Amino acid sequence: MKIKLYEEGEKSNAICSHCKQLVGTTFRRRDVPFSDGRGEVKNILAAVCDVCDRVVAVPAQSTPAIREARQKQVRPIEAQLPAIYLDILDLAAYMVDSASSTEFRKVLMMLYLHRFASGEYPRARLVKAHRAAIERFTEQRGAARRRLSMKVTPRIAEDVKILMHDTTLSQTDVIKAVIFQIQSDVIEGQKPALMKELCMLSIIYA
Repeated sequence: MKIKLYEEGEKSNAICSHCKQLVGTTFRRRDVPFSDGRGEVKNILAAVCDVCDRVVAVPAQSTPAIREARQKQVRPIEAQLPAIYLDILDLAAYMVDSASSTEFRKVLMMLYLHRFASGEYPRARLVKAHRAAIERFTEQRGAARRRLSMKVTPRIAEDVKILMHDTTLSQTDVIKAVIFQIQSDVIEGQKPALMKELCMLSIIYA
C-alpha cells in the first residue's frame, strides 16, 4: 500500500467535525491533544481546517510521534506489601544480574504483568500463584512492610486493570501473585531460556 508523504504547507481536503462539511486543509505543525484529553503530542504535522483553523486529520507519518508521546506518559502503581515480597524482587534482580539496580524490579514486574495480561501466561497460573503466596507468606500483625512504587506506561496500567477484572483480585493481590511467580521462575526454577532473556533485558535497562 502506497502511503503519501506530506510536507508543511501542502493542501488537501477532509471532513471537519466542527464545520460539519468537506473543507480545504493545510498541513501545519501543531500541538495536538490526545483523544482522551490526557496530554498532547507536540509539534507534529497535521491537516488544519482552512475555515476554522482546527486540526481535522493526522497523516500516517505523524503516528510514530503520537505513539512515542503516549508511551512517555506514566501512571503510578503502588502497593504496601510485606517486606518479603520486595526482598524477592531484589533477589531475583540480583540473580539475573548482580550489577543491576533496584530499577530492574520494574522491568521484571512489567514483563510478567504484560505476559499474564496478553494471555502468554495463563490467568489460572496467576490465581494459583496468589493462593500459594498467601499460604507461604502468612501476614503477621506488626510484621515489616515496604512500599512498592512504580511509574508505568498506560499500556501496563491497562494490563493491571485487565488482570484485576479477569481474576477478581485486587491490585495488591495481583502484584503479590506476580512476585510469587517471579520467585518460582527466577529464584527457584532458574529456567535457562528465561534467565537468558532476562540477562539481555538487564543489559538494555542497566
